Amino acid sequence: MAENGPREDLAKLVASKLLSRFKWQQYGPIDQDFPCINEDEHKPEDKTQAHTHPVDVVFHYKDPYLNKTIYLNTDLKSYAAGSLSPRMIENALNSLGKTINCAKRSEEWIKKYSTQPGLSEVRGLLFVYNHDNDFKHNFYDFFYPPKPDKGRRATAVNLENIKLTTGQQIHIIEPRTITYLMSVVGDMNELIAECKFPRNEYGFFYPQLTYHKVLNAEEYLPATIETLTSPFMILKHGAVKEYDNSKGELVEVHPEGYVVYYNGKANSDLEFYYLLDLLSNYQILNAKNKIRIRVASIDKDDSLNSHFVRAREKYALDWGYDEDMKKYLDSIEIFSVSIQKEFYSSEERSWGLAK
Repeated sequence: MAENGPREDLAKLVASKLLSRFKWQQYGPIDQDFPCINEDEHKPEDKTQAHTHPVDVVFHYKDPYLNKTIYLNTDLKSYAAGSLSPRMIENALNSLGKTINCAKRSEEWIKKYSTQPGLSEVRGLLFVYNHDNDFKHNFYDFFYPPKPDKGRRATAVNLENIKLTTGQQIHIIEPRTITYLMSVVGDMNELIAECKFPRNEYGFFYPQLTYHKVLNAEEYLPATIETLTSPFMILKHGAVKEYDNSKGELVEVHPEGYVVYYNGKANSDLEFYYLLDLLSNYQILNAKNKIRIRVASIDKDDSLNSHFVRAREKYALDWGYDEDMKKYLDSIEIFSVSIQKEFYSSEERSWGLAK
């Protein structure tokens, strides 16, 4: 059964303060159940009343490679550090698997949430927020516990107990990724306030790959879930313009270009060398585009600026760049983004062991 009150507040905050900046959309009711259409497999044996599945919130975006709308039936979880267990995660994932299994065939779910024409796909999203901002471990250690110096490994999430049908997908946005995304959004908002980034005229860059082609002609594309959880994401943006009262017209105050948000440790020049090479392969590093690299990872190295300078010099040397290209490389900005952790403070909730 879905819960009201604080959960609904969290859903609204996630939609308006975080994921909307990545051009995700939210439509349909928050915190509502829908009837299970596969009770023979999903309904607990000791349950007598009709079985239902919970919907905290549903986000959607258009995937540029698949050219279909991705609906993310999202389970929002909040907890305190030290209180999370493998069983709780396993239960949440299992519940999500059953939910999306029914959602894609449920007339009620489709009527409420499936709003976009064309091809679509329903996936699950487990959004795990640490409300006391004190989570310092790798979330995926719950799946693959490290070997201790003494004794047995800790109990792990048993993936075999999570029942997914062919083609079903569940994504996870865990505490470290949430901190990274909050830091990115905070930085974007600051750049917007400083008139160094447009409020709306931007989108996420997707290269034309050998086996994956961009099938969408829109100029400014949303971030996919894969983009948000990748080592870096590239934003293409238009020029920033402001109204000049003295001239009586809009004037450009910041040129169009690209912003790269980096989620790696940034602790070696090889990382940045590889990043520069990728930008070159994507035809972004072309002596014309203005490029800004902004490192937003939670554990970034204090010497990242030095690492980038070494990578830049080595890249120019290896490729035999002339003075003009060297000046262009020198113009690429590198910046360490302030880490933002506080997003929503609330009691631990929504970790029931049976749904």
